[in-house]
Amino acid sequence: EVDAVKLRILLVEDQTVVREGLRQLIESDADMEVVGEAAAVAEAVALAARLRPDVVLLDLKLADGSGLDAARQILQGSDPPAVLVLSTYADAALVRSALAMGASGYIPKTASFAEIASAVRTAAQGGVVIHPSLAGKLAGRGEETLREEEIAMLRMLAEGASYAEIGNRLYLSERTVRRHMNLLFDKMGVQNRTQAVAEAMRRGLL
Repeated sequence: EVDAVKLRILLVEDQTVVREGLRQLIESDADMEVVGEAAAVAEAVALAARLRPDVVLLDLKLADGSGLDAARQILQGSDPPAVLVLSTYADAALVRSALAMGASGYIPKTASFAEIASAVRTAAQGGVVIHPSLAGKLAGRGEETLREEEIAMLRMLAEGASYAEIGNRLYLSERTVRRHMNLLFDKMGVQNRTQAVAEAMRRGLL
């Protein structure tokens, strides 16, 4: 059964003590395992390609550069993993940059392990996670008004629902949902579901 398979996590963190602590916490969870660790951008990108993890837990400050560079390169790969940023920096511009390039979420290092574990699971299922302490910083003005049905779809996307699941809830075919989504993405100026949810959060719709 799929549920019996552990989530494979790649840890990218330049501070050894923090990395070891995260590994111990993650491996104390029966549903997760750490398949690799990296402290630098180049190492992170190489391991993500070789190990094919489900989720990359990524710090923004790395030994040889920015975690955003690592995220960008990892997400440009074929069939990339979910990338979840875990950082001490709670700057709204950094959060937006990470989400705009396709990261699945942004969690402060002050978050509890339960919050981090929940975020990892949500990211692995295709959802987007913004910690409550950061959500207020991202609220912005709505550009083009979205219809109630479109906002409802965005909320379901944020929960990690598939197009088929959204169709079941709205009594629409999966094909119709895909068509609606493509139109919605164009309307919002985004290219995929992750960016759509990030943009909806930026506008304060979620």
